[in-house]
Amino acid sequence: MKKHIKNIVYACLSVFVIFLIPLFLSKGKPLPADIPVVDIQSMLQQKEQEEKEAKVAAERAAAREAVLRAFQCEVDEDCIIVSRDPCGCLIGPQGVTAVNAASALVFTSQEPQTKACPETAPSTEAQCSPTAQAVCWKNKCTIVY
Repeated sequence: MKKHIKNIVYACLSVFVIFLIPLFLSKGKPLPADIPVVDIQSMLQQKEQEEKEAKVAAERAAAREAVLRAFQCEVDEDCIIVSRDPCGCLIGPQGVTAVNAASALVFTSQEPQTKACPETAPSTEAQCSPTAQAVCWKNKCTIVY
């Protein structure tokens, strides 16, 4: 029995020694290590680029939100008919739209006023007819005739 335990101890010690051999052999040579080089200038440029992209994304989101608010309403009195185009009904029904009255000035000022309008009578189609009204339908301003 003692001989059996002695053999087990020797086996364990030999396994331990086998695992220690690479450790002793690597002492004279440095172990390879890939460490990335940190460049402060490139980090600052990357941070600036990320900030610019975040600012552009925020501006786009704000513009989308402003457009959505321009058409939102709760009651019919919130809505009015405005010219979508500087020529309004002179170019037909596509020249007008219904928007929230609070956003009307912002909506109409976005279009440049340099366009030459046709010298015809205003359209009498549904959206440009005297009976056309801006109403709130499903919380969105729309034109009814």
